[in-house]
Amino acid sequence: MANFGNVKSTSVGTSAVNLKVVTTPTLVTGCNILNKIGSTASISLYVTNNSVNYYIFKDKQIDGNTNVEAITGNKIVLVSGDTLKAISDVSAAFDIIVSTLDGF
Repeated sequence: MANFGNVKSTSVGTSAVNLKVVTTPTLVTGCNILNKIGSTASISLYVTNNSVNYYIFKDKQIDGNTNVEAITGNKIVLVSGDTLKAISDVSAAFDIIVSTLDGF
């Protein structure tokens, strides 16, 4: 049975954050990122599988106090063994919400 869900992470910074560890097929339907600090910072969003990183985007510059839809129009399918991750160049700079459809 498929389930809609979301993953929320606050204060994403200079250490990689596991946004979604996948155990069943998962469709990422959206990803909203907010730079909550007053200056421009960069963020990378990527999938790791078997210790290999596959970047959705790398070092994307987002202006301070700006909201970005990181995945819009396109959907990303994640499979068992995938982990969706994020990392920034600035400590505690970003809040992220990822919308998913799990077990489709």
